[in-house]
Amino acid sequence: MTRNQLLEIVKAKGAAIAVIAGLVLVNLGIAAYTRLVQEPELVKLQNEWSEKRRLVTGGEGSPADVYRQGTADLAAFYGRIPPKRDFTRQMMEVFEVAANNGLRVKGITYKSEALGEANLVVYGVTMNLDGRYAGVKSFISDLQCLGGLLTIDSVALSSGSMTEESVSLKMQLSAYLRPEGK
Repeated sequence: MTRNQLLEIVKAKGAAIAVIAGLVLVNLGIAAYTRLVQEPELVKLQNEWSEKRRLVTGGEGSPADVYRQGTADLAAFYGRIPPKRDFTRQMMEVFEVAANNGLRVKGITYKSEALGEANLVVYGVTMNLDGRYAGVKSFISDLQCLGGLLTIDSVALSSGSMTEESVSLKMQLSAYLRPEGK
């Protein structure tokens, strides 16, 4: 191609070439702004966030400090677990929550088991309740607000009729307690 041919192409397609050149310049400007301004700012903000996170979590500290803090946390957690003698009180609270949500307790069975390594006693509790579906949902929600260490292991719902809101609930709970004298 000769110089004259290139000049004729530029004259014929000048607007399109100017738009393309403008877009290339805008693209280069955005790339430079990203690389020179945004990336350093992002790195700075990430470092600040990491530092704040480290301060909130108590920092890294020495291994001895971490061990000491972990031991203190475990002792505080263990202190919140009710003693075995409070099992009856804890079950009465569960019955009260069930009654407050319009559920009737139809049956309950339980079996205790020692967790030797954890130095805990766990009561496996199976409950059969009847009531309205809304009451069942509210009951399950309210259980999480009870004190102690009570977990819901399984839930099974059944209904005798497709048109009634009445349901039967079979629930398995685990109540973790400290052994007596500990």
